[in-house]
Formats: sequence, structure tokens, C-alpha cells
Amino acid sequence: MAEIKTIDMDNGKIEVKLSVNQDEYKILKHHMTDIIILPCGNESLIHRLTTGKLGNSNRIMLPKKLLELFNVKTIDKKVPTNIFIVDDDAYLLIKIKKSEFGIPKFKEEE
Repeated sequence: MAEIKTIDMDNGKIEVKLSVNQDEYKILKHHMTDIIILPCGNESLIHRLTTGKLGNSNRIMLPKKLLELFNVKTIDKKVPTNIFIVDDDAYLLIKIKKSEFGIPKFKEEE
């Protein structure tokens, strides 16, 4: 995850220096404008949505083709989310899958 290294405020202008990992750098694809910075920790994504089939007003539906495009095989059932308002635009940030890197999962053999 990106980390803020420094924040400089001068004459009403705010400059932020970020440290990003390789994946985040690839996502930027050399874009220099129209970038938004949103916090994605547990203290920021304070609301929960349920993934899955329609029928409940708090469900978020994700197209299967989009998940396949990004090689997301499964999504979590209860997902953290929040809406951020920036310049009258609303952005919905949802963490659809929590990383399981380094956490072994044991299943019974069938």
C-alpha cells in the first residue's frame, strides 16, 4: 500500500510525496493528473456491504466478467466499504477480497 512520506503546505498549496509499490505504480500508467488519494484501512472503510445475489438493499453486485478479467476467483461475503466525496464527486471504495498471503488455510479432504 502507498505511504505518505511528506506533506508540505506553502501558500495554500499542498504537496504530498508518496511511496508506492510496483503494483500501484503499474496502475498509475504514468498518469500525472486526475489521481485521487483515499485511505483504505479498517478505520476508513467503516461500512459493510454483502456481496452476492440480488434481493437485499445492502448488496453489491459485481459482474462475473469483470472479476474474471482481473483474475479474482472469489470475493468475501461481508466487505468493508465507504463513500468519499471529493469536489462534489462521490467515490465508492470497496475492498472485495482480503489478502490471504502468508495465512495458511486448512480444509478437510473430501
